[in-house]
Amino acid sequence: MKSEMNAICRAKGFKASARACGLKKNNRLDLAMIYSEVPAIACGMFTRNKIIAHPVKICKEHLKSRLAQVILVNSGNANCYTGEKGRAIAERTAGLCAELLKIQKKRVLISSTGIIGKVPDFAKISSAIPGLVKSLNDKDGSRAAEAIMTTDTHPKEWTRGVSIGGTTVTIGAMAKGVGMIAPNMATMLCFITTDAAIEYPALKAALKEAVDKSFNMITIDGCMSTNDSVIIMANALAGNKKIKLRTGDFAKFSEALSQVCLNLARMIILDAEGATKFITIEVSGAMNNQQAKQAALAVANSNLFKTAVYGENRNLGRVIAAAGASGAQIKENAAVKCSSLKNKFVKVKVDLKIASGTARVYTSDLTPEYIKINAEYN
Repeated sequence: MKSEMNAICRAKGFKASARACGLKKNNRLDLAMIYSEVPAIACGMFTRNKIIAHPVKICKEHLKSRLAQVILVNSGNANCYTGEKGRAIAERTAGLCAELLKIQKKRVLISSTGIIGKVPDFAKISSAIPGLVKSLNDKDGSRAAEAIMTTDTHPKEWTRGVSIGGTTVTIGAMAKGVGMIAPNMATMLCFITTDAAIEYPALKAALKEAVDKSFNMITIDGCMSTNDSVIIMANALAGNKKIKLRTGDFAKFSEALSQVCLNLARMIILDAEGATKFITIEVSGAMNNQQAKQAALAVANSNLFKTAVYGENRNLGRVIAAAGASGAQIKENAAVKCSSLKNKFVKVKVDLKIASGTARVYTSDLTPEYIKINAEYN
């Protein structure tokens, strides 16, 4: 799956820029800005961790207005578990962006990813923001996608167009994440732009559906982060007839958004830290879809199963044991099938033999390289 270039700027009226401000080593890009020429309808979904990064708290507050115009993202520092100092820095960062862009502070969303527990250097961030503002353009989407990476090996971008009433609406997105990935959501960030004219309830419902089908169906290591954010801005510049909830246009837009998010979610698994296998786990025969997901995630998060796949050890007992321990109802004659472990793409099918609930979850194998990456991460 090849990442698409400049995706975040494909929709009309969106610009981006990126800078290296020194939060990451070796002068790597670590600060990105996404900007809409006009205020956009906006909403987001965030981590369910009880420890929440300061940027997430600010996003939740600012999104109560249902409008946003800019997203500032830094990598290299999560600004989480940093007390009042961290909160003040997040507030000052949003304020500086608003001042330079001449917009209301509540129209500014901020996001961070990186090391938890270290207060970010505001001087480094603030010194780079004027340059970000001045250099905003519609060609720097891929540089912005690179700037939000941590241990990712490459940027993750995707775009799709959809016809709404004869008008082409564009959806573009970028994401990061390769470790600390677990549903609700993961150590992942995803930012989505669209020029669709859409009512807020419809945008919110479409985003929830897309996230539930994609980012909430992947796991790498079962570890939930403190900064997970998926944010969408819709600026209506496509000029389509406004999309409303529970209409045919809504169904088309929602499906397109889900496909964009699912492609990015798969790219996260393909780039998982140290991974050599992309694993699809399909559970059927469950009491309901929720129990199917419960069983699938139990298998996907089993270290015994994941190491067996890495070693190409066809130990299906580890699959059935994980499913049985998941809490989902399961018959003793539950069936397990598995494709060849010698291939990069592995598919596991589990039939719980109870009813008709189904789920599909994506994960990776667990390798010595994963341990090395995370043992050295600082």
